[in-house]
Amino acid sequence: MTRKAPQKHTKSSIQKKADSSAKPRNRLTPIPSSIDTIRGYPQKLIIYKTDASKYFWVRLYFNGRYHTKSTKAESVVAAKSFAVSFYESVLVNAKVTHKSDKSKAFATMGARFFESVEQSTKATVFRTDFSRYKSDLLPLFGEQEIDTITNAQISGLQNRLLERNLSTATIKHFMVVLRKIMKFAVSNDLMSNIPVFPKVGGRLKTFQKRDYLTLEEYKEVVEKAEKLAEDKVEVRGVLITLEMKYLIQFMVNTFIRPSDLRVIKHRHVVQQKDGKDKWIKLTHPSTKTNDDEVQAMPSTVPIYQKLIDFKKEQKMKLGLDEFVFFAEYANRDTAMAVMARLLKRIVAETNIETKTGKNITMYGLRHTAIMMRLTIGRVDALALAKNARTSQQMIDKFYASHLKTSQVRKQLHAFPNEQAPKAEEAKKKAASKKTAKKTPSKKTAAKKVVAKKKAASDDKSKVRIKSRRTEIS
Repeated sequence: MTRKAPQKHTKSSIQKKADSSAKPRNRLTPIPSSIDTIRGYPQKLIIYKTDASKYFWVRLYFNGRYHTKSTKAESVVAAKSFAVSFYESVLVNAKVTHKSDKSKAFATMGARFFESVEQSTKATVFRTDFSRYKSDLLPLFGEQEIDTITNAQISGLQNRLLERNLSTATIKHFMVVLRKIMKFAVSNDLMSNIPVFPKVGGRLKTFQKRDYLTLEEYKEVVEKAEKLAEDKVEVRGVLITLEMKYLIQFMVNTFIRPSDLRVIKHRHVVQQKDGKDKWIKLTHPSTKTNDDEVQAMPSTVPIYQKLIDFKKEQKMKLGLDEFVFFAEYANRDTAMAVMARLLKRIVAETNIETKTGKNITMYGLRHTAIMMRLTIGRVDALALAKNARTSQQMIDKFYASHLKTSQVRKQLHAFPNEQAPKAEEAKKKAASKKTAKKTPSKKTAAKKVVAKKKAASDDKSKVRIKSRRTEIS
């Protein structure tokens, strides 16, 4: 019986046995050597490659489950960039489920907060708050448990915002949104107390003057808009038409904000008449403060009619539910961007900004409307504020700061009733006539004296005659 010689275990044979005994890897399983993390983001966020694709994949463990997606990128840099966007997207769109009710992750808490206030908050306020949350708060705190956020972290957020040269008001708004989310967590027993917030230094700069057009500059802008429309000038593929001219005139005569152009439809433009007076009343919904009716200037009537005639000529839609300006843009954000670009080109052609150093924007047309009423009109600040859907305090801060005594001299010298001076003069004349009747002239007085003397002499003669008759008898 022969014995078999023992086999020699070489390195290659051992590797073959190991490979044959190992289970085949799933084609979707991450290749260990390709796994990489993103600096500044949680370790749960990774990019990796698989045997099934030439592209990198991104994976995030959040809210009790894995979220994966192909980056469609072959380079590490592009894949990491996609992973950051994916991370923010997952956190922003975090679904509120029964599982997440007890989760203290800042992203989950933020999602729950905004879901709870969406219906009860004004659309503009909600959009602004959510924008602050999404842009800076969410990327910073992300999956961190909300009750572990410290004063030091909030101070770090404030410093980061200061480095971007943001205004004091904007930084305070970020802090307000963060505090709202934390208060929501406290009310749901997911946080015991709110950390001390650092004081935002610096004074608010909201009292600064706002640029507006003088009457002469306004006329120049309107004329330039008409000229560019005649010349068929285009701005990034969009033609400047007479609609832009009417928009400028409409804004200056109605006191509306640029944001109102997003919502004003033809059904909100109501013609009014009182005797010979004709004007337009605007009933559009609120875009910032209140929804008070706006009484437009009488000149708005012909301006609006010219706009209607122009739209009819261009065969544009004029239904009650069509937007008054640039109705062809269903996306009103796009419409606002187009209007702003066209106005910028029109103002640039006038060289007003170069000559004066002003920065005339869409909001500058509202400033122009209010300033014209303050300098030319005879209306008090309270009535003007009410009609402009703002407060008297805002009028004083933003607009009255422009006023010079020379601009309001005529108002200071004027009477409430312009006929008052004439009336006063007429009263004086009437009073002088009455006085003249009561006070006799010198001739009249002399005649009266002569008449009295004559009457006295006649009386004496009568007495003498009577006495003679008595003696005879």
